[in-house]
Amino acid sequence: MALLPGDDGPYVFASRVPPEYDGFCLLDYFAKRFAYQDREAWRERVASGDVRVDSAVVTDSDAILRKDTSVEYVHGQYREPETPTDWKVVAMAQDWMAVRKPSGMPMQSTPRIFRQTLVWQVRRLFGEGWSPAHRLDRETSGLVVFARGRQATTWLNKAFSERQVSKDYIALLAGALEAPVEVQGAIGPADDPQAPIRQAIREDGKEARTTIRPIAPDAMGRGTWVVASPHQGRMHQIRVHCESIGHPVVGDPLYDGRGGAVFKARAAGAASRDWADLSGGERLHLHAWRLRFAHRGPALLPMALVCPVPEEWVVPTPPENGTLAS
Repeated sequence: MALLPGDDGPYVFASRVPPEYDGFCLLDYFAKRFAYQDREAWRERVASGDVRVDSAVVTDSDAILRKDTSVEYVHGQYREPETPTDWKVVAMAQDWMAVRKPSGMPMQSTPRIFRQTLVWQVRRLFGEGWSPAHRLDRETSGLVVFARGRQATTWLNKAFSERQVSKDYIALLAGALEAPVEVQGAIGPADDPQAPIRQAIREDGKEARTTIRPIAPDAMGRGTWVVASPHQGRMHQIRVHCESIGHPVVGDPLYDGRGGAVFKARAAGAASRDWADLSGGERLHLHAWRLRFAHRGPALLPMALVCPVPEEWVVPTPPENGTLAS
């Protein structure tokens, strides 16, 4: 975990009053919309001057709010949970930047993490104009491309949305995979109330195809190292497809071949050593390794970008793809 210099000040949680809360008093608004604190706790926060309405401090819990009013809550004691933040710049030019995201670091804000996200920290260090051209799951490590300025941002966003970028991931899959496999299966929500974010192959899902090519068996006997190349960008696509063929990604709590049992054990409060034993690893063994562009892009953007795999991984080199560290 590492906050950037200057990020240790009070947190300001801002919201805008939606139409359905028009006419609510301040206390009812907080107690109903932000129920992680009870009414008495919110009453104390308001009385202490921790709440601003349209930038003015309000200490009256009965103050009436109107639609689209700006409401801010200042929390001086908030501490974010421990989060990996050892990201680094892989390559950079004037209007684009490629960075390596660590596993466990979210791209955007979550309900509990705000200043340890990749987007927040890139913008704090390099300026507000930078935006990611694509996304990675929180537990996936590897390459993320940012852009700034109208021309580069438009070009990169279009390239990703129109599938003019080939994406290759390095993954460790459970079991022995001896030949390449093409997985085709439409993806949509699994409708699992115990794991609402879990996706599944379903007939009414969105088209998805992933090519998986084995590299070599893992030296420690945990499975097979592969290059996985999704042809679309569906939510959790590689993870869903690998689980569907009986070779889940090692360390995947959500697609573990057991219906997300590891994820559910985590949610129930199991110790990390318990779910690590179940999933085969402390982290998800999925790394966004390489991006290849179909056309020339912004100035100095190479036709291919590569992000070295984590140093602790011992991955045999796939002969048709060159070295994993370049």
